[in-house]
Amino acid sequence: MKQQLSTASNYNEACELLRSGYVKHVRLNWNVGSDEFFRIASDWCDTGAKIKKDGDSFIISLKGFPVPRQH
Repeated sequence: MKQQLSTASNYNEACELLRSGYVKHVRLNWNVGSDEFFRIASDWCDTGAKIKKDGDSFIISLKGFPVPRQH
């Protein structure tokens, strides 16, 4: 069974979707700048998420449902 892919239009929306516990894959559907990309990588990859390039966007995938530290 293929996991559903949700789409986020900004960093906060992506984090909300990932923290929800219902979503394992989030497409970053905006022009992600380098600072934002490294912020996402720092917040999520340290907790086990993977980021991959898919066409013109990135997809964050969670293996489990870790919740990164709150800022």
